[in-house]
Amino acid sequence: MISNTVLAQWGLSGPQAKLGNGLINDTFCVDNRVVLQRINKQVFTHPKLLVTNFKKVYDNVRELVPRLLPTVGGADCFEDSDGDVWRCSVYYQSRNFQTLPDEMVYAAGQAFGLFLFRLRDCTVPLEPAIPNFHDFEHYLKDLEQVWIDHDEQPDRSLLDRCRKIAKHKPFTVRGQIIHGDCKVNNLLFNLTSNSVVRIVDTDTLMWGYPVWDFGDLVRSVAMDNQHADRLKKRLASVCAGFFEQYPITKVEAECYAFAPIHMSVMLGMRFLTDHILGNKYFKVERVGENLDRAREQFEIAERFDSIQEELQTTICACISKRPTK
Repeated sequence: MISNTVLAQWGLSGPQAKLGNGLINDTFCVDNRVVLQRINKQVFTHPKLLVTNFKKVYDNVRELVPRLLPTVGGADCFEDSDGDVWRCSVYYQSRNFQTLPDEMVYAAGQAFGLFLFRLRDCTVPLEPAIPNFHDFEHYLKDLEQVWIDHDEQPDRSLLDRCRKIAKHKPFTVRGQIIHGDCKVNNLLFNLTSNSVVRIVDTDTLMWGYPVWDFGDLVRSVAMDNQHADRLKKRLASVCAGFFEQYPITKVEAECYAFAPIHMSVMLGMRFLTDHILGNKYFKVERVGENLDRAREQFEIAERFDSIQEELQTTICACISKRPTK
Protein backbone atom coordinates (compact mmCIF):
# COMPACT_ATOMS: atom_id res chain seq x y z
CA MET A 1 0.00 0.00 0.00
CA ILE A 2 1.12 3.62 0.54
CA SER A 3 4.05 4.40 2.82
CA ASN A 4 3.67 6.73 5.80
CA THR A 5 6.22 9.04 4.22
CA VAL A 6 4.00 9.58 1.18
CA LEU A 7 0.85 9.94 3.30
CA ALA A 8 2.54 12.56 5.47
CA GLN A 9 3.12 14.81 2.45
CA TRP A 10 -0.61 15.49 2.42
CA GLY A 11 -1.20 15.10 6.16
CA LEU A 12 -3.02 11.81 5.71
CA SER A 13 -3.21 8.78 7.98
CA GLY A 14 -6.57 7.11 7.39
CA PRO A 15 -7.67 3.86 5.71
CA GLN A 16 -6.65 3.10 2.14
CA ALA A 17 -8.50 1.31 -0.65
CA LYS A 18 -7.36 0.42 -4.18
CA LEU A 19 -9.38 2.23 -6.83
CA GLY A 20 -10.30 1.18 -10.36
CA ASN A 21 -8.92 -1.31 -12.84
CA GLY A 22 -6.37 0.90 -14.57
CA LEU A 23 -3.74 -0.82 -16.69
CA ILE A 24 -1.02 1.77 -16.02
CA ASN A 25 -0.97 3.73 -12.71
CA ASP A 26 -1.69 2.65 -9.12
CA THR A 27 -4.61 4.56 -7.59
CA PHE A 28 -5.86 4.63 -3.99
CA CYS A 29 -8.64 6.29 -2.03
CA VAL A 30 -7.45 7.54 1.38
CA ASP A 31 -9.71 8.60 4.26
CA ASN A 32 -12.62 8.28 1.82
CA ARG A 33 -11.93 11.88 0.81
CA VAL A 34 -8.83 12.06 -1.39
CA VAL A 35 -7.24 10.08 -4.21
CA LEU A 36 -3.52 9.33 -4.14
CA GLN A 37 -1.96 8.05 -7.33
CA ARG A 38 1.49 6.68 -8.09
CA ILE A 39 2.40 7.53 -11.68
CA ASN A 40 3.94 4.64 -13.59
CA LYS A 41 7.49 5.82 -14.30
CA GLN A 42 8.08 2.93 -16.73
CA VAL A 43 5.35 4.33 -18.98
CA PHE A 44 5.70 8.03 -18.17
CA THR A 45 9.46 8.61 -18.04
CA HIS A 46 9.00 12.24 -16.93
CA PRO A 47 5.98 11.91 -14.62
CA LYS A 48 6.09 15.45 -13.26
CA LEU A 49 5.32 16.72 -16.76
CA LEU A 50 1.86 15.17 -16.46
CA VAL A 51 1.06 17.43 -13.54
CA THR A 52 2.48 20.46 -15.36
CA ASN A 53 0.36 19.77 -18.45
CA PHE A 54 -2.76 19.34 -16.31
CA LYS A 55 -2.24 22.68 -14.58
CA LYS A 56 -1.81 24.44 -17.93
CA VAL A 57 -5.29 23.47 -19.15
CA TYR A 58 -7.07 23.35 -15.78
CA ASP A 59 -8.79 26.73 -16.01
CA ASN A 60 -10.48 25.66 -19.25
CA VAL A 61 -11.97 22.47 -17.79
CA ARG A 62 -11.94 23.08 -14.02
CA GLU A 63 -15.52 21.88 -13.33
CA LEU A 64 -15.05 18.81 -15.56
CA VAL A 65 -11.94 17.27 -13.94
CA PRO A 66 -10.78 16.44 -10.38
CA ARG A 67 -9.13 19.24 -8.39
CA LEU A 68 -5.44 18.70 -7.70
CA LEU A 69 -4.43 18.99 -4.03
CA PRO A 70 -0.97 20.37 -3.11
CA THR A 71 1.25 18.81 -0.46
CA VAL A 72 1.45 20.41 2.98
CA GLY A 73 4.52 22.19 1.65
CA GLY A 74 2.65 23.56 -1.36
CA ALA A 75 4.13 21.27 -4.03
CA ASP A 76 2.02 19.87 -6.86
CA CYS A 77 3.37 16.33 -6.40
CA PHE A 78 5.90 14.32 -4.39
CA GLU A 79 8.79 12.09 -5.45
CA ASP A 80 9.59 9.33 -2.95
CA SER A 81 12.92 7.62 -2.22
CA ASP A 82 12.25 5.03 -4.96
CA GLY A 83 11.84 7.75 -7.56
CA ASP A 84 8.08 7.24 -7.78
CA VAL A 85 6.01 10.39 -8.27
CA TRP A 86 2.73 10.74 -6.35
CA ARG A 87 -0.11 13.22 -6.81
CA CYS A 88 -3.27 13.85 -4.85
CA SER A 89 -6.74 15.01 -5.87
CA VAL A 90 -10.24 15.33 -4.45
CA TYR A 91 -12.21 12.07 -4.17
CA TYR A 92 -15.71 12.20 -5.67
CA GLN A 93 -18.38 9.79 -4.49
CA SER A 94 -19.43 8.32 -7.81
CA ARG A 95 -19.95 5.29 -10.02
CA ASN A 96 -17.51 4.02 -12.63
CA PHE A 97 -18.13 1.43 -15.34
CA GLN A 98 -16.00 -0.76 -17.59
CA THR A 99 -19.05 -1.39 -19.76
CA LEU A 100 -21.42 1.56 -19.77
CA PRO A 101 -25.18 0.96 -19.33
CA ASP A 102 -27.21 2.05 -22.34
CA GLU A 103 -28.92 4.89 -20.47
CA MET A 104 -25.55 6.55 -19.70
CA VAL A 105 -24.05 6.53 -23.19
CA TYR A 106 -25.60 9.88 -24.17
CA ALA A 107 -24.12 11.61 -21.09
CA ALA A 108 -20.71 10.08 -21.87
CA GLY A 109 -20.82 11.66 -25.33
CA GLN A 110 -21.84 15.00 -23.85
CA ALA A 111 -19.03 14.98 -21.29
CA PHE A 112 -16.20 14.27 -23.71
CA GLY A 113 -17.70 16.56 -26.36
CA LEU A 114 -17.81 19.43 -23.88
CA PHE A 115 -14.26 18.67 -22.69
CA LEU A 116 -12.95 18.95 -26.24
CA PHE A 117 -15.02 22.07 -26.93
CA ARG A 118 -13.53 23.80 -23.89
CA LEU A 119 -10.04 23.04 -25.21
CA ARG A 120 -10.76 23.92 -28.82
CA ASP A 121 -9.18 27.35 -28.61
CA CYS A 122 -6.67 26.61 -25.85
CA THR A 123 -3.22 27.27 -27.28
CA VAL A 124 -0.87 26.50 -24.38
CA PRO A 125 2.19 24.39 -25.24
CA LEU A 126 2.21 20.89 -23.74
CA GLU A 127 5.09 18.48 -23.22
CA PRO A 128 4.60 14.98 -24.74
CA ALA A 129 3.60 12.58 -21.95
CA ILE A 130 4.62 9.58 -24.06
CA PRO A 131 6.82 9.97 -27.16
CA ASN A 132 4.97 9.10 -30.41
CA PHE A 133 1.68 8.53 -28.57
CA HIS A 134 -1.20 8.02 -31.04
CA ASP A 135 1.29 7.91 -33.94
CA PHE A 136 -0.21 5.15 -36.08
CA GLU A 137 2.81 4.70 -38.36
CA HIS A 138 5.13 4.52 -35.36
CA TYR A 139 3.10 1.70 -33.77
CA LEU A 140 2.97 -0.21 -37.05
CA LYS A 141 6.74 0.06 -37.48
CA ASP A 142 7.26 -1.04 -33.86
CA LEU A 143 5.08 -4.08 -34.39
CA GLU A 144 6.83 -5.05 -37.62
CA GLN A 145 10.24 -4.69 -35.93
CA VAL A 146 9.44 -6.80 -32.86
CA TRP A 147 8.00 -9.43 -35.18
CA ILE A 148 11.40 -9.66 -36.86
CA ASP A 149 13.41 -9.54 -33.62
CA HIS A 150 11.53 -12.19 -31.61
CA ASP A 151 11.50 -15.88 -32.33
CA GLU A 152 8.13 -16.67 -30.77
CA GLN A 153 5.24 -14.73 -32.23
CA PRO A 154 1.51 -15.30 -32.55
CA ASP A 155 -0.07 -16.23 -35.85
CA ARG A 156 1.55 -14.13 -38.62
CA SER A 157 -1.90 -13.39 -40.02
CA LEU A 158 -2.48 -10.94 -37.15
CA LEU A 159 0.15 -8.60 -38.56
CA ASP A 160 -1.30 -8.91 -42.05
CA ARG A 161 -4.72 -8.23 -40.54
CA CYS A 162 -3.41 -4.93 -39.12
CA ARG A 163 -2.35 -3.75 -42.55
CA LYS A 164 -5.58 -4.89 -44.17
CA ILE A 165 -7.96 -3.36 -41.62
CA ALA A 166 -6.17 -0.06 -41.24
CA LYS A 167 -6.72 1.54 -44.69
CA HIS A 168 -4.90 4.36 -43.02
CA LYS A 169 -6.19 7.77 -44.15
CA PRO A 170 -4.84 11.18 -43.16
CA PHE A 171 -7.22 13.17 -40.98
CA THR A 172 -8.16 16.53 -42.49
CA VAL A 173 -9.61 18.17 -39.39
CA ARG A 174 -8.26 20.97 -37.24
CA GLY A 175 -5.79 20.00 -34.53
CA GLN A 176 -6.17 20.98 -30.88
CA ILE A 177 -5.44 19.81 -27.33
CA ILE A 178 -7.23 16.51 -26.67
CA HIS A 179 -7.76 14.12 -23.75
CA GLY A 180 -5.83 11.30 -25.40
CA ASP A 181 -7.54 8.41 -23.55
CA CYS A 182 -11.22 9.00 -24.18
CA LYS A 183 -12.77 5.79 -22.77
CA VAL A 184 -16.02 5.33 -20.86
CA ASN A 185 -14.14 3.98 -17.84
CA ASN A 186 -12.50 7.39 -17.50
CA LEU A 187 -15.83 8.91 -16.49
CA LEU A 188 -17.22 9.22 -12.97
CA PHE A 189 -21.01 9.20 -12.80
CA ASN A 190 -23.39 10.60 -10.21
CA LEU A 191 -24.52 8.02 -7.64
CA THR A 192 -28.23 8.52 -8.35
CA SER A 193 -28.46 9.93 -11.88
CA ASN A 194 -26.94 9.44 -15.33
CA SER A 195 -24.93 12.65 -15.22
CA VAL A 196 -21.12 12.74 -15.35
CA VAL A 197 -19.45 14.08 -12.20
CA ARG A 198 -15.87 14.24 -13.48
CA ILE A 199 -13.60 13.15 -16.35
CA VAL A 200 -10.44 11.44 -15.08
CA ASP A 201 -7.12 10.07 -16.36
CA THR A 202 -5.84 13.18 -18.13
CA ASP A 203 -2.25 11.89 -18.23
CA THR A 204 -2.20 11.88 -22.02
CA LEU A 205 -3.33 15.46 -22.58
CA MET A 206 -1.69 16.34 -25.87
CA TRP A 207 -1.87 18.21 -29.12
CA GLY A 208 -3.66 15.97 -31.60
CA TYR A 209 -6.94 15.58 -33.44
CA PRO A 210 -10.40 15.52 -31.84
CA VAL A 211 -11.31 12.62 -34.12
CA TRP A 212 -8.87 10.49 -32.10
CA ASP A 213 -10.81 11.14 -28.90
CA PHE A 214 -14.12 10.54 -30.65
CA GLY A 215 -12.87 7.30 -32.17
CA ASP A 216 -11.60 6.06 -28.81
CA LEU A 217 -14.88 6.97 -27.13
CA VAL A 218 -17.01 5.20 -29.74
CA ARG A 219 -14.69 2.18 -29.67
CA SER A 220 -15.13 1.89 -25.89
CA VAL A 221 -18.91 2.26 -26.20
CA ALA A 222 -18.96 -0.66 -28.64
CA MET A 223 -16.98 -3.02 -26.39
CA ASP A 224 -18.94 -6.10 -25.20
CA ASN A 225 -21.91 -5.23 -27.41
CA GLN A 226 -22.45 -7.90 -30.03
CA HIS A 227 -26.15 -7.32 -30.80
CA ALA A 228 -26.43 -5.17 -33.94
CA ASP A 229 -29.63 -3.30 -32.99
CA ARG A 230 -28.38 -2.51 -29.50
CA LEU A 231 -25.02 -1.31 -30.86
CA LYS A 232 -26.80 0.91 -33.38
CA LYS A 233 -28.78 2.60 -30.59
CA ARG A 234 -25.69 3.05 -28.42
CA LEU A 235 -23.76 4.64 -31.29
CA ALA A 236 -26.67 6.97 -32.05
CA SER A 237 -26.79 8.00 -28.37
CA VAL A 238 -23.08 8.67 -27.98
CA CYS A 239 -22.99 10.62 -31.26
CA ALA A 240 -26.01 12.69 -30.23
CA GLY A 241 -24.40 13.63 -26.94
CA PHE A 242 -20.95 14.29 -28.38
CA PHE A 243 -21.96 16.47 -31.33
CA GLU A 244 -24.47 18.38 -29.22
CA GLN A 245 -21.45 19.77 -27.39
CA TYR A 246 -18.78 19.62 -30.09
CA PRO A 247 -19.94 21.01 -33.46
CA ILE A 248 -18.34 19.84 -36.70
CA THR A 249 -19.14 20.23 -40.40
CA LYS A 250 -20.64 17.56 -42.64
CA VAL A 251 -17.39 17.60 -44.63
CA GLU A 252 -15.61 16.37 -41.50
CA ALA A 253 -18.13 13.59 -40.84
CA GLU A 254 -16.23 11.04 -42.95
CA CYS A 255 -13.11 11.46 -40.80
CA TYR A 256 -15.14 10.95 -37.63
CA ALA A 257 -16.81 7.83 -39.04
CA PHE A 258 -13.40 6.33 -39.85
CA ALA A 259 -11.90 7.23 -36.46
CA PRO A 260 -13.17 4.15 -34.51
CA ILE A 261 -11.46 1.88 -37.07
CA HIS A 262 -8.23 3.84 -36.81
CA MET A 263 -8.20 3.84 -32.99
CA SER A 264 -9.18 0.16 -32.64
CA VAL A 265 -6.43 -1.01 -34.99
CA MET A 266 -3.88 1.23 -33.32
CA LEU A 267 -4.74 -0.07 -29.84
CA GLY A 268 -4.72 -3.63 -31.16
CA MET A 269 -1.19 -3.10 -32.50
CA ARG A 270 -0.07 -1.74 -29.12
CA PHE A 271 -1.52 -4.74 -27.27
CA LEU A 272 0.06 -7.16 -29.74
CA THR A 273 3.47 -5.49 -29.55
CA ASP A 274 3.36 -5.51 -25.76
CA HIS A 275 2.40 -9.20 -25.76
CA ILE A 276 5.43 -10.07 -27.90
CA LEU A 277 7.73 -7.95 -25.71
CA GLY A 278 6.55 -9.62 -22.51
CA ASN A 279 3.79 -7.30 -21.25
CA LYS A 280 5.99 -4.35 -20.26
CA TYR A 281 3.38 -1.61 -20.77
CA PHE A 282 -0.11 -2.94 -20.06
CA LYS A 283 -0.74 -4.84 -16.84
CA VAL A 284 -1.87 -8.46 -17.25
CA GLU A 285 -3.23 -11.08 -14.87
CA ARG A 286 -2.58 -14.10 -17.09
CA VAL A 287 -0.41 -15.27 -19.97
CA GLY A 288 -1.83 -14.24 -23.34
CA GLU A 289 -4.13 -11.53 -21.99
CA ASN A 290 -2.65 -8.80 -24.19
CA LEU A 291 -2.88 -11.10 -27.20
CA ASP A 292 -6.58 -11.60 -26.50
CA ARG A 293 -7.00 -7.85 -26.09
CA ALA A 294 -5.35 -7.31 -29.47
CA ARG A 295 -7.64 -9.80 -31.20
CA GLU A 296 -10.66 -8.14 -29.61
CA GLN A 297 -9.63 -4.73 -30.95
CA PHE A 298 -9.09 -6.08 -34.47
CA GLU A 299 -12.56 -7.65 -34.37
CA ILE A 300 -14.07 -4.33 -33.27
CA ALA A 301 -12.23 -2.57 -36.10
CA GLU A 302 -13.74 -5.01 -38.59
CA ARG A 303 -17.21 -4.34 -37.20
CA PHE A 304 -16.75 -0.60 -37.59
CA ASP A 305 -15.38 -1.12 -41.09
CA SER A 306 -18.64 -2.85 -42.01
CA ILE A 307 -20.81 -0.02 -40.63
CA GLN A 308 -18.67 3.00 -41.49
CA GLU A 309 -21.18 4.45 -43.97
CA GLU A 310 -24.02 3.93 -41.50
CA LEU A 311 -22.03 5.66 -38.75
CA GLN A 312 -21.30 8.58 -41.07
CA THR A 313 -25.03 8.92 -41.76
CA THR A 314 -25.70 8.92 -38.01
CA ILE A 315 -23.09 11.63 -37.46
CA CYS A 316 -24.53 13.78 -40.23
CA ALA A 317 -28.00 13.45 -38.70
CA CYS A 318 -26.64 14.65 -35.35
CA ILE A 319 -24.96 17.62 -36.99
CA SER A 320 -28.21 18.58 -38.71
CA LYS A 321 -30.17 18.45 -35.45
CA ARG A 322 -27.71 20.61 -33.53
CA PRO A 323 -29.24 24.05 -32.87
CA THR A 324 -27.33 27.02 -34.22
CA LYS A 325 -26.02 29.51 -31.67
